Amino acid sequence: MANINLSNVLDQDSGKHFVKEYLDKKFLPRRDWDGVLANSAYGVRKPLSYHEGQYIKFTKKDRVRRPATMASPGGTGSDPLCGISLGVKKKLLPIEYMHEYCKIGTVANQTTWADLEEWAKEDMPFALKRRMHELTQNAFIVGRMTPGVYAADGTTSTSFDASAETGPTLYDITFSFEKAPSYYGGGKDAFADLDENCTANWADLRRIHTRLANAGAPKIKGGYMMVLSESMKNDLLEDGDGKFEAVINSGAKNLIKGLEDWHIASWNGWHFIIDDQPFTMDASSETARANFGEVHAGLAFGANAFGYMPLGGKVPVKPKFKVQDITLTGYEKSIGYLVPWQVGIIEPNWCANYITVVTESKPNNYDVEDPTDMLDGFGV
Repeated sequence: MANINLSNVLDQDSGKHFVKEYLDKKFLPRRDWDGVLANSAYGVRKPLSYHEGQYIKFTKKDRVRRPATMASPGGTGSDPLCGISLGVKKKLLPIEYMHEYCKIGTVANQTTWADLEEWAKEDMPFALKRRMHELTQNAFIVGRMTPGVYAADGTTSTSFDASAETGPTLYDITFSFEKAPSYYGGGKDAFADLDENCTANWADLRRIHTRLANAGAPKIKGGYMMVLSESMKNDLLEDGDGKFEAVINSGAKNLIKGLEDWHIASWNGWHFIIDDQPFTMDASSETARANFGEVHAGLAFGANAFGYMPLGGKVPVKPKFKVQDITLTGYEKSIGYLVPWQVGIIEPNWCANYITVVTESKPNNYDVEDPTDMLDGFGV
């Protein structure tokens, strides 16, 4: 037997055959998203039941005109409602499908310590909910984005959320997607007028609130919703005398029952909701998403401003999955889902986009010393 002494064991080369691997089978925490708009209670649900068609027709009654004249006292004057018109407005939205699948090798699933099938079933619904949240944002900003497509190898075949599509034709019917009106930071009239000083402020919010009220937008629990990013919220904190911060810190939000967990405060007629996945854009384009863009869009709305159209009444957070072998020998299986869904702006006068430059747009550990990272078109 070879002589093994302490010096041999401590030597790097001699002792490496003692090294063993320990595998922690619990995954470390990772970043996730809430998706505050995805099938939330803020939108109207208009389900399309099975076998009832490929699109839905929203119908809204017009207001009957006020009578212009009154009959003479004691006389036979004209009927003040003569010629009354009972009209309706109609809005069409199509059913579309979101679908995804992944392939899993049967051998790999039976030999690895991770249950790949359960892993896929757990992650795919969260990806679906995140996409639904993005599509709702898209509806506010442009009405509808041209859908992106992934190729079979997982690469992007056509880009996502890059351009507006105003009148797509589906089922041989042309559909018109409306968008919310936009207001710009600092009271600017257009996106191109924004500069580094056009951050979120209370003067803008008072104006938007008044415009929604003038349009007759129904309130939600006594106020209008403002879904905004953490960056926009912090800019609002800078614009004021500390009262907004005091409201946030007071816990007054607990007085508003039924709002979601990410509701941070209710003040000045607004219910403030934090969106940790905001629609952000660069200085060069108002209608295309950008990672960590320096311009953020807050979404303001009252009740019944937009609606979801799930199939069968409810959109499941965890959709039903189809699991099947895709090879003759069962060597490989696929897991996938097909979810019918649609979102659209129902009443544009009852919602608005609030688009502002933000003071902070980059994530933690962003290398501001790297010239290739300096993407700020506004110099903030």
